[in-house]
Amino acid sequence: MVDPVDPLRIAHLTATFPPYPGGAGNTAYRFARGQAERGSHVEVFTAAAEGEAPDPGRAIVHRIEPVMAIGNAPLIPSLTRLDTFDVVHVHYPFIFGSELTLLGRLRKRRRRAALVVHYKNRLLGSGARGVLFETYERTVAPALVRAADRILVLSEDHARSVSYLRRALDSDPSRLIEMPNGVDTEAFSPGEDTTGLRERLGIGPDAVLAAFVATLDRAHHFKRLDVAIEALARTRNRDVHLVVAGGGELLPGFRADAAAAGVGARVHFLDAVPHRELPAVLRASDLFVLTTEPPESFGIVLIEAMACGIPAIATDYPGVRAVVDDATGQLIPAGDSGAAAETLDRFCDMGAEGRERMGAAGRAKAERLWAWPALLDRMEDAYAEAIAARAAKLGPGAAA
Repeated sequence: MVDPVDPLRIAHLTATFPPYPGGAGNTAYRFARGQAERGSHVEVFTAAAEGEAPDPGRAIVHRIEPVMAIGNAPLIPSLTRLDTFDVVHVHYPFIFGSELTLLGRLRKRRRRAALVVHYKNRLLGSGARGVLFETYERTVAPALVRAADRILVLSEDHARSVSYLRRALDSDPSRLIEMPNGVDTEAFSPGEDTTGLRERLGIGPDAVLAAFVATLDRAHHFKRLDVAIEALARTRNRDVHLVVAGGGELLPGFRADAAAAGVGARVHFLDAVPHRELPAVLRASDLFVLTTEPPESFGIVLIEAMACGIPAIATDYPGVRAVVDDATGQLIPAGDSGAAAETLDRFCDMGAEGRERMGAAGRAKAERLWAWPALLDRMEDAYAEAIAARAAKLGPGAAA
C-alpha cells in the first residue's frame, strides 16, 4: 500500500455526485471521503446538483456550474487544468470529462499524474442519443482506456463483455484491476422493520414483500421496473407485494403501468428515498428484485440488499452474475416477466426460513467481498501500481 507518511494528492472526476442518487457518484463519494480520512489530500470535481449533499469529511468537493450539459454530461473546461495531483481518477462514463482529461494530458505538468480510469458501464441509448453514445464508445472511450495507467473494472466478467476492455485485458492484463463496488456493512445490516413501513402500506404480516430500488429517470431507463410490475401481475401468489423506492420523471408512467396491469393495490411507490433511509426499506422487505438490462454492470443496490440479509432476484448479465449466485438468490433471463413471476412464486413457496438462509449467505458474501475498508486498501494498491507505471513511462529525471 501507499506509504501513509507521504500522503497522495488525488483528484476524482465524476459526472455525478451525491446528492444525485446514481451509483457511480456514490462510489466516488465513498472513495473520496475514505481516502481523505486516511490522510490523503482529496479533491472532487463535479457538476452542481440540487438537494442536500452528504458530509464529504475532509475531502474537498468542487461543484462547478457547467458551461453546458446534456443530461448527466456536464461540460467543465477547467478539468483540463488539474496540474498538481499525483493521481487523476476518472469515473467513467463521463461525457465531456473524458475528452477534457485526454486534452489535459497534453500539458507537460499534467502528464506526471497517474491516470486511473474507473470503468462503470457502457453508454447505451436509442434514437439520436444512441447514435451519439455509439460514436463515443467507438472513439473517446477506447482512447481514454489506452491512455490510462491502470483501468479499474467491476469484474473480469463484465470487462470481457466490452470490446475495448477485452482488448486491453488480452494485450496487458496487468493494466486492469478488479475493483467491485462497495457497501457500508454497518449501515446496511439485517434487522427488524422498526419503522413500521409494512403496516403503513397496509401489508399484512404473512404477505411477501419484494423491494425494487432505482432512480426512475431517463438516465436509468435500463432498470426496467415495467418488467417487475408485469411479473407481479403474472404471479399465482396474490399475496406478494412490490415496494418501489425511487423518484424521477418516469415514475408517473410506472404508476399507470401498475394500475393497467391490475396490481395498483400491490405496488407501493415511495418516490425518492434518501440513501440513509434505504436500509429500513430493505429490512422491511423479504426479497429484492432487479429486472435490469444493459448497461447495468454490477448493481450497488444488489449488494446493499444482500448486506441487509435478503435474497435477490436479478437479470443474468455480465457483472450482475459476479454478484448473485445460487446460494444468495437467482438469476433470470433479461426482459422475461414470466421467469420473474415464476421465481417470485418460488421465493414465496420456500417460506421465511428458506429466504432467511439465502439472505444469510448474501450477508456473509457482502462482508467478505464488498466492505469499504478492504476496498480502500485495494484502491491504495491500485494507485501505487498506477504511479509506478506512470514513472516508468516518463523515465528518469521526468519529475524535474
